[in-house]
Formats: sequence, structure tokens, C-alpha cells
Amino acid sequence: MSRYRNYWGDDDDDYTSEYDTYGSYGYGGRSNSPTKYNSYTWKPSVWTNYSWGGVEVEDDNSSLFVKDPVTYLTPTKSDIKAKSNVWIDKSLITIKELARVCYFKMIDEREYVSEIFADYDSLSEGQRCDYDQKKELYDSIFERFVPGNTPLEQAIAIYRQIGGKSEYKPRGEKSDEDEDIDYDSTLNFDRAVYSDPDINQQLEFNELSKERKMDVLDKISIVGQLGDQFKVEKEVEEKLVSNSDQYAKKIMRDYAQFSNIELYQKMFPNFRTKFLTKDLTVNVPVDRKEQKQKIIILLDFSGSMDETEKQIWVNAILIDRLRYVMNEEAEVFFSYFVHDPKRLEFHHLKNRQDVMNFWSWFSNDPNGGTTDIGAMVTSVANDIAKCKLGNLNVDLSVEKPEILVINDGQDRVGYDSLPYKVNAISLMDFSDELKRLCIKTGGKQVRVGYDHSVTSYAEEGTSVINDGKNTKSSTTSSGF
Repeated sequence: MSRYRNYWGDDDDDYTSEYDTYGSYGYGGRSNSPTKYNSYTWKPSVWTNYSWGGVEVEDDNSSLFVKDPVTYLTPTKSDIKAKSNVWIDKSLITIKELARVCYFKMIDEREYVSEIFADYDSLSEGQRCDYDQKKELYDSIFERFVPGNTPLEQAIAIYRQIGGKSEYKPRGEKSDEDEDIDYDSTLNFDRAVYSDPDINQQLEFNELSKERKMDVLDKISIVGQLGDQFKVEKEVEEKLVSNSDQYAKKIMRDYAQFSNIELYQKMFPNFRTKFLTKDLTVNVPVDRKEQKQKIIILLDFSGSMDETEKQIWVNAILIDRLRYVMNEEAEVFFSYFVHDPKRLEFHHLKNRQDVMNFWSWFSNDPNGGTTDIGAMVTSVANDIAKCKLGNLNVDLSVEKPEILVINDGQDRVGYDSLPYKVNAISLMDFSDELKRLCIKTGGKQVRVGYDHSVTSYAEEGTSVINDGKNTKSSTTSSGF
């Protein structure tokens, strides 16, 4: 039973709230009014090399540690800001130098140090310290796999790997002069993630993912660390039949299967012994049924989600889940949060084409209002019991797929218990109420911090998936 009455003081089904629809997907601009949700999110109307005063300012690259490649145009600060949302001047210089080094790697030129830093003995003590730190890191780039199709993309990937995440922190928690970089970091990119064709194809169908490609990939590599927290598995059931167009290799069980023996085995010197002991492989007709895992995803579309950083995480989580759909290993039922649970509109994604169509429709501009997680979960559970799901006539009553809620922890649950297993990923903010209820249903809640820390809460205990320092961890405690 809900602890909250209808926000509008009206239970009339004919009443339509302004939040019953999702707004103009992708067409509505973000609010320019400063709020606690968007006060530190950069939202320019156009990408440009001009300053706010309208006067073009040329970058001064004369003091960069890496020399100027004659055949490569060093990215401007405006280019870097558009691709990474980095604003700290020291960080912009670091990314410029990394971009130049990545270009030199592409043309296999290892002499990259600028002439003004070439004479080590003439450098000051501070310059020598910078030289030693940067030289070791920049040299390692030539020996490591670095993701990205351009030097700038590769530079941003390296910058994020060596600790360049200070921009993600709220303004009050960082200094505009601080550069949280660890030059002693070891570059270790997950090639399987960064080179995955299904992931990269999805990036091209969403404007935010395409513009902030390396940031999304960085987060996908962290999402992949969740591993057993949200497994995606396809069940395959096989049974032997007398006749079928499908065959499977099995160990011989009966002498009557002699005609199904693979011929090369008859060349074995001990074939007779293997035959008598039934130690042979046979091709037998089977009836194979595949059961794809089904996932219900509910995404927070309220105004508090209108932060670029949160939307990058949203894209990373969805891309990671939807790559299983593209390989037809899973099916996803997706809906935004809505004020009235009776108006949940689900998209059923079954294959690659469905995923591509989904990204053409999807919006990274949330503009909804209040959200009631408990009411939506209860509505989904009631629909499944009635062999439907919102607007879809689909029977999920046997499989009872788990629900994955993606929100920012600022949403009320409104219920003392939930009738269905729920998992949740809460971005930046956190709700102890949601955590308790997820655990009570046998599910998990995952908390994602501004520093990229990822923590999972379950009945078994608390697990640190990522400590926010680009290191994988699996520390577990016994309580909450």
C-alpha cells in the first residue's frame, strides 16, 4: 500500500498530467536557468573556437613539452572542451601534449621532446621533475594499446585513465587550478571493450555518445566490471529426437548409433576398443530450444537527471546491456519513468535492427517531473500477472524477468515493500530507502559516484567494484 497520495489529489483516470508524456525527444533544449542539477554542466549552444566575448583567441602552444608535428594540427582548447568537458587549463595542456604524442606514435616517430626541454642539464629542478614524469608516461604510450580513431580521442582516453576525472566532481569539491593527474599510472585499456564492434556501432547512433565517445567507452569498461552483479545469460535446452534438421556432437550411448560415428574415428588404431566401450563421438539429431534472458529497464526521466555526466553513464549502461540484444542473447523491455504507471510505454528490443531504431528514438534530454518507483514496479508486476506489459501484449508470467531501475537516487519509492525483484543503479546520489527495498526483494543496488567509484549492495554484503582510482577491487563486507 502506498504511503503517498496522488500528487494531484485526484484519482481520475481521465486526468492527464504534464508529466504523462516524455516531452520532445531530442528536440527540447536544456534549461539555461542555474539549478543545483545543472550549475556545473557546460551547455554551449554551438561548438566554436571563439571566446565568450566573440573575439577569436589563438592558443599559445610554444611552451608545450612535446614538439609541434609539422603534419598535424594540434587540437585547440575549444576542440578539447567539446570532446571531453575538461576546463582546467593544466589539463587542457596535458591533453594537447598527449594528442601530439599519439600522432607521433601513429607515424612511428619517437623523438618528440620539444627543443626547449631537450637539454636536460640546463633545466631547473622543477622542469627536471616534470620531464622525468612526463617522459616515462609518454614513452609507455608507444608500447601500449590505446583506443580511439584520432590522436585527440586517444589523448582523452589516456587522460581519463591516468586520473583526469576531477571535472566530474561538483564545483564545491574541486579547485579550478587542480589537475588530478597521476603520471605514474600504468596504461591498461580493455581491448575487448574498446574494440567491440557492437559497442562502437551503437556509439554512432547517438549524438552524445558520438561527441563524448571516449568518456562513454571509459564508463562501459567500468560497467563491465559489474560482472556477476547483473549477468546476462542465454539458456539452451537440447533433447535427443529421432529426426531433426539440427545435429549435435554427443558421446556414443548405444551401439545403434554406429552409423552416426564420425568417419575419421575409424582410423584410430584402437577403434574397436573405443567402439566396445562407447568411447566415440556421434552426430545425433536434436531438438534445440533457446531461452533468451529478458530484462525490464526503467529509466529516470526527471529533471534531476539533466546532467551531461549522468547521461553519459546512462548511455554506457544501456550500450552494455543492448550489445547482448544485438547478438540475440537477450531481450530488453525499455520505458522511461512516467507520473502515471498506467501510461508506461515499453519498447521491445529483440535484435540489432531494434537497437538501431531505439537509439534513433532515444533522448538524453530528460524533462519529466515527479517519480514514484514503488508505483511503477507494482504496476509492472500486476501487468505481468495479467500476461501483458504496459502497451505490449506479451506474456512474461513464466519467465518473470528482473527489473533494472536506472536513476539518480533522488526518487521516492513510496512503498514499504515491493512485489517483484528489483535491481537499481543509482547515479551520483543515493537512496537508503531504495537500497533496503532492493535487498528485500533479493535484488541489488549499485551506487555510482562522481569519482567513478562503483559500490554494490546486496543481501550478501557490500562489494566495491571500482574504488574510483581506475583500479579493480572486490572488497566485501558483511553488513550494510
